[in-house]
Amino acid sequence: MFKKKLQKFDHKTLIKCLQAEDELQQELFQLARQIKEEVFGKKIWFRGIIEFSNICQNNCFYCGIRKGNKKLERFKVSKEEILDCLKFIDKANYGSVVYQSGELISEIFKKYLLEIVKTTHKKYPQLGITVSCGEQDFNFLKKLKQAGAIRYLLRIETSNPELYANLHPEKMSWEKRFGCLKSLQKLDYQVGTGVMVGLPGQTIEDLIRDLKFFVDNKFDMFGIGPYVIHKDTPLGKDAKIQNWWQENKEKNFNIFLNFLAILRILLPNVNIAAATACDVFDSSGRIKVLQVAGNVIMPSVTPKDCRDKYLLYQNKPNIDEGADKSFKCILNKIKKAGLEPVFGEQGNSPFYYKHN
Repeated sequence: MFKKKLQKFDHKTLIKCLQAEDELQQELFQLARQIKEEVFGKKIWFRGIIEFSNICQNNCFYCGIRKGNKKLERFKVSKEEILDCLKFIDKANYGSVVYQSGELISEIFKKYLLEIVKTTHKKYPQLGITVSCGEQDFNFLKKLKQAGAIRYLLRIETSNPELYANLHPEKMSWEKRFGCLKSLQKLDYQVGTGVMVGLPGQTIEDLIRDLKFFVDNKFDMFGIGPYVIHKDTPLGKDAKIQNWWQENKEKNFNIFLNFLAILRILLPNVNIAAATACDVFDSSGRIKVLQVAGNVIMPSVTPKDCRDKYLLYQNKPNIDEGADKSFKCILNKIKKAGLEPVFGEQGNSPFYYKHN
């Protein structure tokens, strides 16, 4: 009914579908599921994520690991611990690893990250390596690519520069971030981006703009999450925002699911990951995403004693679990949902090969 209208970016249809509830929402989900399964079947690919440092130079107003959060104990995982994480990933037969951290641009950080990527590629050449470490310069991104990284995830957070400015300090620039995404494309990475859905001050028009931004810029993969408040951030300390977030949690999560369904309809062959933040709203949040639009899951392989220090948002689930328990728990949920876990495959974005 609304497939062609969505694909033509019919404004009224986009608004209607983003706000869909009940029967209309189920129709939307069914269409997204059908389109997803035409490309991927019921397959779900695994990426073991290692959050190797919570040290960050930035002061984003929503993020729990922001530089200004003095309550947070900082950490950096040793190279030996990284090797232990990789042994688990190899044993579990995940097809990919994701290296994520706060943003740093020091030479010490660059050297450390480059060595990790080189070592991973040398010891486990079958693994697809994704990096998600914020904005980096062209030459360093080129070195990471040459060292073995094939994917890079850098969330634009919002396609609206004005909203971006309201969420970040003045020295952080939307244009610079967008430029970094373009650099990644020039370097032939599989490029991932994403936004937060349910931000204070975000409108339905912003979300429509986000969808158009994704389509127009030909990104290969998406990491999109619902906004979750963190008490030790400027946004989280604002009583009005706290109340607004609590009152609109359910509504915003519904819009988030609708947003992903529409994205899948617009871009049938991109990779869409199920964000851990979904489980804050619903204990089966990630599974709902996988059933509707997602085809990638990223279980944490971060060392257990570091997990409660890598909190971008409040109430992050499963921070007291080890990698093995996280794996078994999500695997069981995936199977129960009638989905098909895939092991030993990188699960690269079909869209990347289509436009390259």
